[in-house]
Amino acid sequence: MNLLKLEMMNATERIAEALQMRGLFIEVKDDFIILSDENTHEDITKTKQLISSLGIPTFWQDNQFQVLVNRTPIVTMKKIMNSPGREFPVHMEGYHFQWRAFAQRRFGIKVNALDMDANMAMLVKSLNKAGITSLAGCNGHHRYAPNVQFSGGYLGAWFKVIQEKYLSELTLHYKWTVHFENQSGSCMCSEGAERWDMNLIYQDTVQMAMVLQKYEREIRALKNASFKRNKEMKEVASHLLLARNYEGLVEWMKAKVENISVADKLK
Repeated sequence: MNLLKLEMMNATERIAEALQMRGLFIEVKDDFIILSDENTHEDITKTKQLISSLGIPTFWQDNQFQVLVNRTPIVTMKKIMNSPGREFPVHMEGYHFQWRAFAQRRFGIKVNALDMDANMAMLVKSLNKAGITSLAGCNGHHRYAPNVQFSGGYLGAWFKVIQEKYLSELTLHYKWTVHFENQSGSCMCSEGAERWDMNLIYQDTVQMAMVLQKYEREIRALKNASFKRNKEMKEVASHLLLARNYEGLVEWMKAKVENISVADKLK
């Protein structure tokens, strides 16, 4: 975050920025911070509790609030951004692994940002908003590889396509690689360290999240245009997945995307 920009922010702007970095979807209008409908009810409730616990004077109206002071210290921003998550169950149903679930779903799912690790919440929420269904994210707690759990194998292959198309130019501190055959079907894990620096993990995930948010509509539209719930596509995709030919699945998806891109250029 730009230091000069940070110093010039008032209390409303600082708190809004910190909540966004924590994975919440925020709008600021007429001095009110609005938690949009893309947040869960649990997140709105927990945001109220978090703001209250930090002693920040506010006035609330449903899912929006006004900060009743002009200035708030940077340390308060850090407390919001680093507020701890909690362990929670991740549920996978059989249909999550099926082609129809991948082809039909436009958006991802709503997950509670404040339940997830602070370093991962913004990325997981942004993936879901771009239609890449992500169940949870763990920062590894300095001991294990930070990871994001996708919903089924098709989503892992699709993210590899998106990663190459939209995220390949980013300067990241770690290598983020998609793996298959885990409990959820696929996941993205960070690689390249024996001990993980949470600040660097945070910087990486925020970079990826910001790009996904910028192109979220385009990514959703591209998936919707490229893949259909029909017998031919299902047979090809399911054959590749069942054969564990993950690179073949990725290349097949890339070809479908390229066909759409060429068609658009010819219009």
